[in-house]
Amino acid sequence: MKKFFALFITLFSVSIILVACGQKNSSVKYYDSAFITDLEKGLENRWALSDSDPENESKDFYTKLDNKELDQISKYTNKKFKNSNLQEHAIAYINTLKKQKATLKYYGSESFDEKWIDATNNRNAEFLSINKIQKIKVADKYKDYLAELMGSGKAQTEENELDKKVNILVKGINFKAQPKEYVDDTYTDYEAIVKNTTGKDIKNFGIVIKIKDKDDTTVDTQYANTEEWDKGDRVKLKFSTDAEVNKMKITKDYVEFSK
Repeated sequence: MKKFFALFITLFSVSIILVACGQKNSSVKYYDSAFITDLEKGLENRWALSDSDPENESKDFYTKLDNKELDQISKYTNKKFKNSNLQEHAIAYINTLKKQKATLKYYGSESFDEKWIDATNNRNAEFLSINKIQKIKVADKYKDYLAELMGSGKAQTEENELDKKVNILVKGINFKAQPKEYVDDTYTDYEAIVKNTTGKDIKNFGIVIKIKDKDDTTVDTQYANTEEWDKGDRVKLKFSTDAEVNKMKITKDYVEFSK
């Protein structure tokens, strides 16, 4: 009887713990759907304001446009999401809105329009990522705006992907010293065989090579470039220097893709 009673108490205790754990887990609230709903509201509020005064290009008006979205979704920065991928892009989207708003400190300068447009394109690229996870729905009167936003986001996403590929290409460039024709030559030739791995034909491409000595001081700056570089093709990049070469820092100077 005592053994039975002890077993009963043990099973009862385990049941209580399991119920408590179940209640605890069921109390976790996720904000995936709420974020999507408020994102849709924020976009519609932004577009409604834009339509109300389409000629207004004041700093105050630009601020209000971003705030129409931020007022709806900024609170989701610290909320819990069931879909971690959605959470990542939700936070990124909120941050791009804040960065877009931050460009207003340049309002009135020659660089403002470019900074605002760049920030807008990055915001739209993040929106596109969200839309791939959960389709965004808006009122019929805003569907053209939504299509334009996604088109911009797609273009920016493709540009960002190309930038990543170019950066990988540049990072992989390895110049090697070539044998000198004469022992007393003060200049050394350097060459690198590089493959166009971007998946696109390149019309113009140039890099900057900073020569560093043993003290990590830049002692020379050289340039290398090529033209009409088809995708998948290899080219030879080269430069000469009479400086001490301990290491090189190679960065992209410019890249223009063929149409």
